[in-house]
Amino acid sequence: MNLKLLFAGSARMMLRHKTRTVFMAVGIIVGVSALVFMRAMGVGAEQAMMENINRTFSTSSINVLAGGGHMGPRAGGPVTTLKMEDFQAIEAAVPGVALWGVMQWVPKQDIRYQGITRQMSIYGYSDKPEAVWQRGIIQGEYFSAEDVDSASRVAVIGTNAAAGLFGTEDPIGKQIQVGSVPLRIVGVLEPQGIDTHGSDKDDEIHVPITTLMRRIMNVDHVFGGRVVLDNPAKVEAAAKQISALLRERHALAEGEPPDFVAITPKLVQDIVGNANRVLGRYLPAAAGVALLVAAIVIANIMLIAVKERVPEIGIRKAVGAENGQINFQFLSETVLVALTSGLMGAALGIIAAVSYGALSTTPMVVTPGAVLLGLGAAALVGIAAGVLPARQAAMLDPVAALR
Repeated sequence: MNLKLLFAGSARMMLRHKTRTVFMAVGIIVGVSALVFMRAMGVGAEQAMMENINRTFSTSSINVLAGGGHMGPRAGGPVTTLKMEDFQAIEAAVPGVALWGVMQWVPKQDIRYQGITRQMSIYGYSDKPEAVWQRGIIQGEYFSAEDVDSASRVAVIGTNAAAGLFGTEDPIGKQIQVGSVPLRIVGVLEPQGIDTHGSDKDDEIHVPITTLMRRIMNVDHVFGGRVVLDNPAKVEAAAKQISALLRERHALAEGEPPDFVAITPKLVQDIVGNANRVLGRYLPAAAGVALLVAAIVIANIMLIAVKERVPEIGIRKAVGAENGQINFQFLSETVLVALTSGLMGAALGIIAAVSYGALSTTPMVVTPGAVLLGLGAAALVGIAAGVLPARQAAMLDPVAALR
């Protein structure tokens, strides 16, 4: 069997029946391009989230949040039991605590400046926020420990928030209004982008936690805090000690759900990794639907082609062509269409992913594995769709075919 002549004949057959070839190719092109595009989106999202986690969480820090749950307040769980005194107790009782800080926040508050009103979140932090929360200032200065002690009416602002309120004006020294509380801008936060919850960290305002708790919210509890250890190796043991200490301080009985959650970098990475693995399985499944439809379309078209080419099959068998040769001829035609369509789909998917990544803020990462997966799926579709028509063609009786 001359494979070169066989595939050349298959290519000529594709060109002779252009409309049929296009219908066979469309489904595979769509499926493979969607597979490459969605996989690029999934890998890009996973890398961006991991980079954000690594930037936000140091390897030696533990976040303690009120309300229980895994990554935030549990539905129906109390969120008013975590106090600043709890973190003072942690510092005193847990070995290796180098720094700690507490945090409170209020979402979507109206911020006014000279007739302009924007809704944004306000976060309150204790002193040393740059060291504890790993976010610096690109202009001006952060508020000081004295500002926290005196509940000063000062604030630092994100870059997007500053652009929305002040445009091209220098925000340093400007006064904004939160309800009846005036705040003076003393610094601009370094850009941080979107966090793991989908919030824009550049469209927010930071104030001393005492200012937020006393002057704006009128509460005595905190939303959470961060404990920074002097050695990353102590994180897991310290998290267990913190949990035991807070259960004791909050008078939680054995078996009673906690009203807090201690989040370590490993826990965050495990949760995000599991979520991305699930996403990585279901996104390609959506593209697989298009490939399944393509397989059905190709199989039906090839079955029709077998009926149209009965005389040709009869002549070939009459001059000595074996069943295997006939079988392989029809199978090679479907595989050739599938692989050619797969290459076109992979190229289209790569172009779409690169273009979308360049025109949007969504990270897109095209991997060789995704391209190979798409081509493998295309070949599998071609083989699966071609088996039945090829077998039907090979089993034709040459005498009946020539009639």
